[in-house]
This record gives sequence, C-alpha cells and structure tokens, in this order.
Amino acid sequence: MTTMTTTSIGPRIPPEVSELSALDPDLHAALTSGAIASAVDPFPLLARLRRDYPVLGQFGAVSVYRYDDVAAVLRHPQVSTDDRQSTLHESLRTQDKLAPGYLSQLDDQSFLHRDPPDHTRLRKLVGKGFAPSRIAALREFITRFVDDVLDVAALHGRLELVGELAYPLPIGVICELLGIPEQDRPFVASWPRTQLCCSFEPGALKSAAELDRADPTAPRRAEADRIQQQLTDYFALLIDRRRHDPGDDLISALIAAEEHGEQLSTEEINATLRLLFVAGYENVVNLLGHGTLALLHHPEAWVSLRENPSLAGGVVDEALRYDAPFQFTRRIALADLDIGGYHIPAGRHIIAWIAAANRDPAQFDDPDRFDIHRDPNRHLGFGVGIHACLGGPLARMQAEITFVALTQRLNAPTLLADPPRYRTDVFRSLEELPVAFTPRTAA
Repeated sequence: MTTMTTTSIGPRIPPEVSELSALDPDLHAALTSGAIASAVDPFPLLARLRRDYPVLGQFGAVSVYRYDDVAAVLRHPQVSTDDRQSTLHESLRTQDKLAPGYLSQLDDQSFLHRDPPDHTRLRKLVGKGFAPSRIAALREFITRFVDDVLDVAALHGRLELVGELAYPLPIGVICELLGIPEQDRPFVASWPRTQLCCSFEPGALKSAAELDRADPTAPRRAEADRIQQQLTDYFALLIDRRRHDPGDDLISALIAAEEHGEQLSTEEINATLRLLFVAGYENVVNLLGHGTLALLHHPEAWVSLRENPSLAGGVVDEALRYDAPFQFTRRIALADLDIGGYHIPAGRHIIAWIAAANRDPAQFDDPDRFDIHRDPNRHLGFGVGIHACLGGPLARMQAEITFVALTQRLNAPTLLADPPRYRTDVFRSLEELPVAFTPRTAA
C-alpha cells in the first residue's frame, strides 16, 4: 500500500503535482465544466484521472484518485478538516476578504470540522447518543415507514423513489432519532433538500470570500444561509425545551452526555444537531438512490436479493463501493506531505476522491462490475479514520430494509427515465428515479 510521509524524511524530494492547466484541452474542459458532478457515468473520466493524473492540482487544491492515496489521506494524522488551517483562509483573512458572519461562526462548527483534541472529545460524547440499542430501536419505525410508502405506490403501480421514499425516509428517521415533536415534523420536512456542503455549517471557504458581488451563485448561497439560520434557530428552541423537559431522544442524550466531567455546550449541541440532520439524510438519499438504480440495472442481483434477503448486507456494501453517496471529501495538509510520491505543501486543500478510489483496479477485481457477492469489499463509502461516518450503522440499516422491501414487493420494475436526471449541485445526486412495477404481495 502507498505510504505517506513528510518530505523532511530522506534526501529525496518528491515531484510537484501536475496542475490542471497542464492537461490536454478535452480533459481540462471536462473538469472545469463540472462534468463529474452531474454526469450519468463519471467513472470513465475518474478512471483516466486515476491512471494518468493520480495526484492533480486543480482549483487551488490537490486531488488524489488512487485507493491507497485516498485511504492514506483519510487516516493521516497530519491532515485537518478545519478550513482555518489552510493557506487560502489565512490569505483571505489577512486581506480582510472573509465575511464577518462567516468568521463569527467558525468557533461553532461541528466536530466534523474540528481536529483533535476537540474532535476526539466531541465525537466521543456524541457517540454516546448512537449506542447500538438506540439504533436498533429504530428498526420497527423504518420497516413500517417503508411498507406504508410501498402500500400507497402499489395502488398506482408507480414509485418515484427519491421524492416518495429515499428523501422522506431519512428525514423521518432523523426526526425520530432526535426527538423532533410530531407537530413540528411538517415544518421540518418543508425545508428544501440542500446539499451537505452548504447548509449545516458556514459556507465553503471560497464561497465565504466576498470577492465578486456579481457572483451568479450568490442567490444559492443566500438560500443556504437562510436555511442554516432556520436550522440553528429551531434547534436552539428545541434544546431549551429539552433542558426543561428531557425525553428518551438524542437531543436529551446530548444534553446529558458527560465524560470526565465535560459536557457539550449549547453551541456544540446545536452544531452537532445541524450536522446530524443534514448528513443524516443526504447520505441516505444518495445510498438508496444509487443502490436502487444499480439493482435495477442488474436484474440478476435484484432477483438474488428477492430470493435471499440475507444478501442485503453485501448489496449495501457494493452499492457504497459502486456509486459512493459522496464522491469526495476535503482535507487540509498540516505539514509538507508526500502523497503517492508527490509533494503537497502544508496548508493546501486536498480533495480525496472516494468514488475513484472505490473503483481502483489495484484494490478491486473487475471494479466496474456490480457484484453483490464481492468479498472482501474494503470500500471507502463511509470513509475511514477519525472522521468515518458516525451514522454509518443507521444508514446501513435503512438501506438493508429498503432494498429487501423493494425486491420483495416490486415485480417487473421498469425505469421510466433511463438515464435518470441528476442534480447539478457540487455532489452527484439523483434528482428523481421514477419506477413502474406490478405489485407483489409482501413476503
């Protein structure tokens, strides 16, 4: 496996990364147009990058595409998730080009954007609310929710999987987990589906820089800021309510969480709730959408799962590998690093391409084949290292229950739009997945 060390070790100086401007015109055009985010099949392009430009400088960051390099970045102790560690942040701050509202919120970020020891403390306290018994208690709720949706769909022989199941299911589950009151859930469900990168925390660093008042993405950022403020205000109200009237829910558990005399502050609880709410649904929406699409494109796998529901765990793992819920994640180098034999200077952003790593032929045999029997399957769909997805077991349970129910109850399923329509956000995600079918009696 590729190892990664600081450049101070040994006399060899690794080569500098290739820059996007040095690529051939076609590849340069594909990357600058955002083709990966909205492509029906981005994997040929990712394969070419993994093979020819495994460590590539683009848009001020360094992208890594090979499995060993991505896994090494995610596990490395000298990388950070806090934008304040980047040279870009420092440059913009010294030039007074960062919005005051953005700067004022940085200390209130969730543990996702904190480094040890703060990250260690916060994640350990939050982890108490994700005890296996608490997750297992949601199984009945999830099963009933999926069955109710499929009962209605059976009346029409049609299901729009994203809008009718993949999106409302995790919203319902996270409401149940957090303890959001029934009377508030229609209000919560009315929030528009917003991507993880721009809703639960202050906007991305480049978006926070007030460099271009005529930026066409400004309305989108303003909407994301508005939703974020709604989330913050609502959870502040709910935290106060639970302090006076605790219940058997995650918010009450976070308020009561204690480790060696430490507790979560109100701001830390609020940031954690925003993280859990948005990450808790967007991850599952993509897992259910991408996984169902893969099953529909591979009818032999659909039939195998129908006949043997015990294969559900393997189906979920292969769905996570084959078409990862999130294609990439960001880190910042805290020191000069040698990644895959290339020099990455301290302070530079690193984009770890999980989607490319999960189809690396150096790690997976026949990586472009959807194989629910794949073993071993060491995919990076939920990440690895200290920032591995805390809600992974809950997302997995929702997917296993849903995939089994779909194969049991939908006979002769047919995609009504193939290829389906994808969103145009930074993360690749299905907009909708309409399916026609003949109802079957539930097993």
